[in-house]
Amino acid sequence: MIRTIILIVFFFIMSVVNISLVNPVKQIQGKYIQESYTRIGILPTSLLQAICLEFQGVVADLLFLKTLTFMGYKIDQNTSPEPEDWQSIYNVLDKITDLDPSFLDPYVFAEMILTWQAGMTEQVDNLLHKATIGRPNDYRPHFYLGFNAFYFRNLASEAAPHLRKASVLPDAPKYLAGLASRMSLYGSQTVLGILFLEELIAETYDPLTKQQLKTRLDALKQIYLLEQAVNQYKTETGVFPKNLTDLVDRHYIERIPSDPYGGEFVILSGGKIYTTSNLLPQGKKN
Repeated sequence: MIRTIILIVFFFIMSVVNISLVNPVKQIQGKYIQESYTRIGILPTSLLQAICLEFQGVVADLLFLKTLTFMGYKIDQNTSPEPEDWQSIYNVLDKITDLDPSFLDPYVFAEMILTWQAGMTEQVDNLLHKATIGRPNDYRPHFYLGFNAFYFRNLASEAAPHLRKASVLPDAPKYLAGLASRMSLYGSQTVLGILFLEELIAETYDPLTKQQLKTRLDALKQIYLLEQAVNQYKTETGVFPKNLTDLVDRHYIERIPSDPYGGEFVILSGGKIYTTSNLLPQGKKN
C-alpha cells in the first residue's frame, strides 16, 4: 500500500515537472530552429554547391523540408513570421532553387506564401524568372509572373506576354489562351484572382495550405458578388451605392455576405469593394 502511494506521488511530481518544462523546452527548440535556419540563408550559393557536390538535388529537398518545419513551428506557436523571418525564408528558397532550378515546390510555396502574406512580390518574381529557365516546358512560372503583374502591381501590359507564353506550353489550362486579351475587359483583378486560386488549389496537396487557399478563394468570390451588384446598381441608377445596405434594400443582393477572415466588406469611393480584414486572418498574435 505504501509502495503504491509512493509511486502515485512520484508520477504526480514527474507530470508537474514535465508540464513546467514544456514551455522552456519549446522556447529553446524554437530559438534553435530559427537560428539554424537563418544561418543557412546567408551561406554563399557557390559554397553550398561546392559542399553538396553531386547531391545538390538531395540537399535542396532537405532545405525545403527545413523551410516547411520553420513555417510549421510558427503556425504551432500561433505567431506570424516577422519581416526578418520572411527574408530568411526567401534567402533559403533562393539557395534551394540555385541548387535545383527545376524543383517546383519552392516556387509554388513562394507564390502561395510570400506574395500573399509577406508582400514580397518582387522577390518572388526573381525566383519565378529562375523557374522559367529551370522549367522551360512548365506553364506555371509564366502564369504566376503574369498573375503577379496584373493582380499585385496592376500592370496588365506586363502580365499579357507572360500569360501568352504560358498558354502555349504543355498542359496549360484552355482559358489561358484568351485570358491575356480579355484582361482589359475586367473592372478589377478579382476574376483573375479567382482563376489563379482555383489553379493553385488544384496543384496543392498539403491540407493546411489548401484550406488557407480555399478561404481566400471564398473571400474573393464574395467580393466578386458584391462588385457585380455594385456595377449593376451603377448601370441602373447612374450612381454608386453609398453603402452595402443600399444593395440589400434595392434587392441587388439578399444579404451582405460574411468575410471568412472575420472582417467587414465596405464600399470605397468609385464603387471598389474593400474588406477591413485585408484578406488576412484576424486576431493573430504578432
